[in-house]
Amino acid sequence: MLLENIREAVASIFANKMRSLLTMLGIIIGISSVIIITTIGGSIQSTLTATLNSLGGNTLSMYVEARYPEDDADWETWVYPEMDEEDYVTQEMVDGLIEMYPEEFTGIAASNWLGSGTIQDVADADHYANVSVNGITPEYLDYMKLGIHAGRSLTPEDDKGQKRVCVIADTMADYYFDGRDPIGEQVSVVSGDGNIWDFVVVGVYEYNQALFGRVDTSIPEKDRSTEMMIPLQTSFRLSGNERRGYDYFDLMLAPLADADQAMLDATDYFEALYADNEDFHIYAYNMQSDMEMINTVINVITVAVSGIAAISLIVGGVGVMNIMLVSITERTREIGVRMALGAKRRTIRLQFVIEAIVLCLIGGIIGILIGVGIGALLGQVAGFLIQSMYADYSSYIIMEVHPSATAILLSLFFSMLTGVFFGYYPANKASKMEVIDALRYE
Repeated sequence: MLLENIREAVASIFANKMRSLLTMLGIIIGISSVIIITTIGGSIQSTLTATLNSLGGNTLSMYVEARYPEDDADWETWVYPEMDEEDYVTQEMVDGLIEMYPEEFTGIAASNWLGSGTIQDVADADHYANVSVNGITPEYLDYMKLGIHAGRSLTPEDDKGQKRVCVIADTMADYYFDGRDPIGEQVSVVSGDGNIWDFVVVGVYEYNQALFGRVDTSIPEKDRSTEMMIPLQTSFRLSGNERRGYDYFDLMLAPLADADQAMLDATDYFEALYADNEDFHIYAYNMQSDMEMINTVINVITVAVSGIAAISLIVGGVGVMNIMLVSITERTREIGVRMALGAKRRTIRLQFVIEAIVLCLIGGIIGILIGVGIGALLGQVAGFLIQSMYADYSSYIIMEVHPSATAILLSLFFSMLTGVFFGYYPANKASKMEVIDALRYE
């Protein structure tokens, strides 16, 4: 019986193709709009999350922060305290945290700018290279997603031993060493204040325009400045700073670590270490907390706009009701004949309800296909624009465009629900016809 009703419904729809298509138009527009909007919203969320993770979003930022007065009266006399050696976070503290939670933390990223200077060729005064010397922890290059082009990266032994080693940019190596292998070469950096720092090149990293900016070709190559990386503890010593600890650093999270739990564990760990420190404590910040707020806003906007788009489903439903009333009028004699042959009222009602459901379901499927197709097209357009307009950053922008399976299933459900809701009244009207009146209808 059910299959017979479905076949009759499909036959009736295809017998009046143009009328059925115009009737389904509201359903198609509503469903496709909802699919497109949810695809855009979900893609923005997943793209932001993946991109921020690739840029270090899977880290915890830790700050040594002063303990501010709790009473308003104390603010008048309070002065920001000066940090002493014991107020800094030491590498031993960080190592203890990683040892305690190896499944959550993999390392620490910290840096200290030493200064800018010039590498001068003694034999040729016109041959030089400008550099900005930056002290880093061994994990910093991985944190910045900088690949090693030649040689090796800095190591914990380099940092602990305060070694005079460095990693330079490949652009600077190509120019300054003129095709020679820079690994093992010694360079002398003359700082702006006259200090001379000697380093041995142990590695060459790949210059990334997305991080350091596009190369300004209007500046002569020898005048362009690039980053030179040295061990962090070496930079502390060369700057004349006796401290060895950190006042700010990023804890690198393990790929499968729970960011919220990691933040709680790190906060508890450092709070215990700083329990006796009256002036300072550790403040933790995670970018994912901001992402949660952004995702919430995007979800609210997506739902609101989808609700507006879904209003067209009501318009489409009214069209379905209208076409079903017309269909019942045209098929009055058919209804009368079926009832005269013994068809029950509920059978007549079911026939027209199923026809309305099939009509809306076909419209819903067409709408879903259009929505998915347009969503995929928008993803291709967005990818093309990123590659053409933001090529320097394309390696960091991870596009993830995919339709929402939940939205597709809900769209199918609501399209069928629309058929039931707006098809019941015409179907019920058809079932209440008197047999004699229906047979005598011209």
